[in-house]
Amino acid sequence: MTSRTERAAVRLLIVKRCEEYMMGTDKNDAGAAPIPAPPVTPAIAGSPTPAPAGVASTHSSGRGKKRVMLIGMLVGVLVVLVIAGVVAIKVANSSRTPEAQVRQYLDLLAAGKASAATAMVDPGAPNDQRVFLTDDAMASATSLLVVEEVVADKNEDAETRQVSATMQVNGERFTHAFTVTKEKPTMGLLNNWAVKGSLAAPVSVDAQGYTQFTVGGVSADAPRKLVSGKPATYFFYPGVYTFTPVAPSEYVDVNTKTVAVLDGVHGGTANDADAADVSLEATYSDKLKEAALESAKEFLNSCASIPGNQNSDCPFALQSDAVTAISIKTMPTSVEPLDIDPGVFQGPVTFAVTYSEKYDMPGTRDVDAKVVVNVQFTNDGLLKLTPDGKPDFFVGALS
Repeated sequence: MTSRTERAAVRLLIVKRCEEYMMGTDKNDAGAAPIPAPPVTPAIAGSPTPAPAGVASTHSSGRGKKRVMLIGMLVGVLVVLVIAGVVAIKVANSSRTPEAQVRQYLDLLAAGKASAATAMVDPGAPNDQRVFLTDDAMASATSLLVVEEVVADKNEDAETRQVSATMQVNGERFTHAFTVTKEKPTMGLLNNWAVKGSLAAPVSVDAQGYTQFTVGGVSADAPRKLVSGKPATYFFYPGVYTFTPVAPSEYVDVNTKTVAVLDGVHGGTANDADAADVSLEATYSDKLKEAALESAKEFLNSCASIPGNQNSDCPFALQSDAVTAISIKTMPTSVEPLDIDPGVFQGPVTFAVTYSEKYDMPGTRDVDAKVVVNVQFTNDGLLKLTPDGKPDFFVGALS
């Protein structure tokens, strides 16, 4: 239905155009050259003389009729144009509603157009936390937003409206309420609405054994929570993303984590629907295990020598000053990580030790021991390497 303001504008426009036309026509008539008098013809006896006044009256009446016809046509054209304009405005405004604005925003996210969505509704996040609000990051998502329903409240005359949207990500349905405010109309006629509140959700990331991770080729820092005091936080648009840690060396495996991000209220990881935090924990490759074995053998060979056996980290039975000879009877062929601590490796070893008569225990006997290799870490939880790029270990043996 046409508003009172629009109807008043139509009436004012019609009256104004008619007045302008009338004024223009009168001016043209006033400025027109006078009609020349008919030539004087000598009077003929018995012939009646036509009345000049009658001729002038006939011409004036014809011009008036034409003027009325033109005014009528002009008014008709103006009315048609105004009605067409009002209809066009009504049609345009029918697509410029609060729910249409929310739908437009959600359609951008559903299409993975992060840049356009950010330009439309600002996330309100610091620049260093919005590095994943990009088209590339969203292109890497295995699932994006699916919009099911968008419904506005019934307060049609209000300047601020509430719009409820029902959506899903990877089959998980959720509802989000948007606040939409009325903005200044374009040319005073076309409605404008602005969506308040981005759908970008904060995701906290904690890493142990890594310092960086990537999503869709975009990289960011991942400080360890125990060291920094808090995890790193980054914003993501709804979708299912794979977090890939960056291995600091060849001795560390890459353990990815898949996370479903919803709207920050209902969002969660793939393993826990009630939390959005991502924990990246490093495990170690077989190369570290091989390096630990080499370090263990080097240490054991030192313990099997004299005076290397006097090292306090060697088995206690080898440290006696009554020992005259030592050999390794069985060298460990592998060292295995402890279940409770993957940074600790251990393996069995057997020494053949010969003792003098100094303590009334002469002869050669076997000494069984366990070699223990401890991986060394930096203060921020990274695998510590020697200057030549090899893992740094602390090795000891228990008998």
